[in-house]
Amino acid sequence: MHGSVSLDFMPRFLDERGFLSPAEVFSYFRRDNAGPDPLRCALLLSGGRPAGERLLAARMGGDADAARDVVEQILGWQVELTGAEAVASVLAACGVGKAFIYAGTSELTLGDAIERVGGVQLINGRGDKESAFMAAGASLLVPNLGVAILHGARGLTNAMGAVADARRSEAGTLFIVGLPSTSSARFLPPHGEADLLAGLSGLVDWQWQAGQVPADAGDRAREADRFTAQLRRALAFSSRPPHRPAVFGIPQDVAERRWLPLAALAFPAPDPVPTIDQAALDSAAERLAGAERPLVLVDDYALRFADIRPALERLSAATGAPVLQVCYRRGPMLFERLRRDEVTNFVGWVDRFNPAHEDLFRSCDLLLTVEDRNIYERVIGLLPDCPKIAVNTDPEKVRKNEYLAEKDVMVVGDPARVLREMETMLRRPREAAVTRRAPWFAPVAGDPDSTAPEKADAIVGRGRRAIVRALADTLAGWDRPVLVDDSQMFGGLIAEHYDDLPRGLRVFGGHGAFVGSGLAYATGLAIANENVRVMCTLGDQAFTNSFQGLVAAVQERARVLYIVCNNGESVSLKKQGAASYGPADRAYLSNAAGLRYHAVAAALGVPVERVSVPLDGPPDAIDAGVQRLSAALAEAATVAGPSMVELVVPSAPAVWAGIWLTQGFERPLPARQPPDTAGLTSLASHP
Repeated sequence: MHGSVSLDFMPRFLDERGFLSPAEVFSYFRRDNAGPDPLRCALLLSGGRPAGERLLAARMGGDADAARDVVEQILGWQVELTGAEAVASVLAACGVGKAFIYAGTSELTLGDAIERVGGVQLINGRGDKESAFMAAGASLLVPNLGVAILHGARGLTNAMGAVADARRSEAGTLFIVGLPSTSSARFLPPHGEADLLAGLSGLVDWQWQAGQVPADAGDRAREADRFTAQLRRALAFSSRPPHRPAVFGIPQDVAERRWLPLAALAFPAPDPVPTIDQAALDSAAERLAGAERPLVLVDDYALRFADIRPALERLSAATGAPVLQVCYRRGPMLFERLRRDEVTNFVGWVDRFNPAHEDLFRSCDLLLTVEDRNIYERVIGLLPDCPKIAVNTDPEKVRKNEYLAEKDVMVVGDPARVLREMETMLRRPREAAVTRRAPWFAPVAGDPDSTAPEKADAIVGRGRRAIVRALADTLAGWDRPVLVDDSQMFGGLIAEHYDDLPRGLRVFGGHGAFVGSGLAYATGLAIANENVRVMCTLGDQAFTNSFQGLVAAVQERARVLYIVCNNGESVSLKKQGAASYGPADRAYLSNAAGLRYHAVAAALGVPVERVSVPLDGPPDAIDAGVQRLSAALAEAATVAGPSMVELVVPSAPAVWAGIWLTQGFERPLPARQPPDTAGLTSLASHP
């Protein structure tokens, strides 16, 4: 749960009225003496009785005794809640701001209860998959800021791709699934399946389904305690790193019926504070202190943690260690990256074609990995045969990569905290300042693209960089820019010029590799975080698989600028197919004839412009196209809600040279290839 409990979601309660007397408090919770209001009472206790007493005391002039007496009397009113009211009040208390819903009959009572809460905005996501993606996107910056309410079973099964993608992308959110009533579930109604949640549990790490309401009063009270405890556990699970979605199932009759005593909310389940194994930390610090040439290898998941950059700076300065970051060279390729003005010893993306990087791997005598998810040979190449330390919140993700030996050390915990602790342990006693050690490595310089096995023509490379700079100029004009990428070749093009992007930019890429996830992710993020401005870069296939999400974007006036890169076909797969299986037409990888992306967006109410940048044309044509792109981006950025620019670029292989490796690093590195100039005959007069 990401924030402290607050009564700000209780409308009109002490609205500029000063301190309240007990009588005024009772009047509020009893609906002006017309009987207790179950939802208002639930909201008071939704964060647990101690929190409710503290908040109430603040509104009663700090009189803790009076607040305690009031809460005691409210608990004595024998108020019973529906399951939906309990869910709505706990969501509000835990700081959920947006609930995305695509309701069926089982979810209507949940939607009604959430609308009555007042502090949680209910949004029709206009689709099951879209609602799940938007909730995940809403929770990228702050876990559980958004949740989704999905219909079971067709809604959940339709959204399972989004649920699985949120798990891989580590979006901490809650999916509440409305299930058939317990009395009809055994008959398998059209919207029900036997053991639905258990059957899909391989794609989620936390799931629970409420059972039938017991007939016996004592059993009912115990089940009510269990119900609220499990709901809080679900939210606590998705709020802790490694962030993953939780799935909470509630049958329709459990949601509709009044059966939960108010006391079920009084004692929240404890949220354990994660601890760090001191023995593992001591061992890691000792090994790091004894290393002469340590190397730090970071995966972008680490950059989600607050203070990770200063922690890396201090540790690398204290040890003289170079810092490298995992680079993805196929599939989704654009993710958040460190910068040299943040971490002095940062060397860049790992480049196994670069002799200087290869020398770092050969020369290091200790490798420290930070928040590894995908440091396996196909992605990163062979790791050095030296002692290793892994700092991680998800130890199983490290173990599956098979580089740790029995003698190596794993420290489980928040990586920023672990690195700070290690750096502190490296200092001499009572030494407050950072101890700097001279870097043991020579500076790594040069064009990051200069060592790739294939290299783009200079004019093409200049045009590609100009496109990135046009995007960067737009992002630099926003106060809190966020970039959500759902592309492959276009994302790789942007990643090769990452340093041109503005400092402070947050970047979220597609670790789940769901083509079509980014549009709804970006929409949910923008809806839930009104103080940020979002750019979403999309491939043409991603747009085709996701444009339904624009309906909610228009409905909620989401501040997202969508950039659709239309290069006419799946350039990445055609390149892969040619390399793996030989030349062929592969028409099934081409875009749908007659589909006009800008026209689709315009029909849905999105202001859109279409711009062509002929990267296979002469320099003056490329420059003119980039100028039109810059003007279109500037115009789109003035739109108060969603806007879109369709960027049309050629599919010619030479235009995309150097982007997308056709083989992994588990095989010998390919020899350097000259640029493929097919399709660039127009450059003959412009050497």
